[in-house]
Amino acid sequence: MKLYQFAYSPYAAKVRKCLELKGLAYEVVEVPYLDRRALIAVTGGSVHVPVLVDGQKVVSDSPRITAYLDERHAPSLRPGPLAAAAVVFEQWADNLLEDVAFKLAAPQVEQRQAALNDGREDAPAFYRMVKERKFGAGCIDAWAVQESELEARLQALLSPLAHTLAEQRFLLGERATLADAAVWGNLYMIEAVMPGRTAVFAPGLASWYRRVSDARGPG
Repeated sequence: MKLYQFAYSPYAAKVRKCLELKGLAYEVVEVPYLDRRALIAVTGGSVHVPVLVDGQKVVSDSPRITAYLDERHAPSLRPGPLAAAAVVFEQWADNLLEDVAFKLAAPQVEQRQAALNDGREDAPAFYRMVKERKFGAGCIDAWAVQESELEARLQALLSPLAHTLAEQRFLLGERATLADAAVWGNLYMIEAVMPGRTAVFAPGLASWYRRVSDARGPG
């Protein structure tokens, strides 16, 4: 398998963790932010990551990828009666949680774009242009100013999870599931550009974050 990704993408991190929890071998293909020709060649036109290539099968969009992996490769990360809860967690993490986590991380991601693109100084400018087309002019600067507020919002979102994880090893019990992979992916994004930051606003999740980071499946 090949996974086309951006290193800091929470959606790619979620998929990587699902692959690891299943014990599946895969190759990471890091997509340059300024050159997506290889991605276009694989997908037939899409420029969005992550994309999973499994033989002749090409799957894009992270929820579709995680569903495909559970359909084709055991063990399922949507186990039995917990399937619905795992999917709800994925939707919550991919949308509500990501909206806040992304805004906290984005100013630091912008600063790393040159290093991630072979030193190209136009990479941060292009990253900023893409985000401003979606969120409005000056959005990254505004998020940098709102850093403390964004941390507080993340803390409020994650606080109920800390209460659950004080009683059990993972979000849905004693085994890591899609729920853990989805939430972990968003914190991975922050840790990738702001190491140690999640322990500041989510200390109750620190042990769980390490457990998920280290978790691997059979094979």
